[in-house]
Amino acid sequence: MRAVASYQHLTLATITPRGLSRRRARGGRAHRSSTIRTGVEEETNFAPIDGDSDDAPGGVADGRFGLECVLCVGFTREELKVWREILNEIGADFIRVNACEKNALRAPLGRALEATQDDASSVKQALGVPRMMFLSGMSSTEVLEIIDVYREESEARGWAPCVFACAVPKNYETNVGDLLAEIMDDHERLTGAGSCEMNP
Repeated sequence: MRAVASYQHLTLATITPRGLSRRRARGGRAHRSSTIRTGVEEETNFAPIDGDSDDAPGGVADGRFGLECVLCVGFTREELKVWREILNEIGADFIRVNACEKNALRAPLGRALEATQDDASSVKQALGVPRMMFLSGMSSTEVLEIIDVYREESEARGWAPCVFACAVPKNYETNVGDLLAEIMDDHERLTGAGSCEMNP
């Protein structure tokens, strides 16, 4: 299955769960590669995501890029706690869950993903920010699976919609606040959506 994506923004992504369970069967944490494919970043901002690929989304790296982590922006403490539990239940316990702190908005995305948070639900989070999830260290298959799981759970639990983005070489050193603004601008132009849901 293929889904339209950019190197920063993902949309309309669905997939039958299988990628994460494959990694768990192999012993959980898979080898991570950061070999960037020559010329990819100079191409168009949009690229298809191959749902059967074990490489990084959009083909920006051979294998996976970055740490295995999701950075949650604009989520409530309770949602973060439940999301951690959901990832554990689907065999994605090796994926870290980080909350976006206020000072992270002025820091590179990579630093926010690499920060150590024992319990994201206990972190003092940035307020008044778009609801977004940055995914790192996953293959295309796993990214689409995570998005699909979130959508199913959000519908069942009444959670607000979320915009998804991937950590890639092109945005890894960009400040989180700048990425939020840029991605939301792209999202609104592509979907015609208004302002994004924010946490209280």
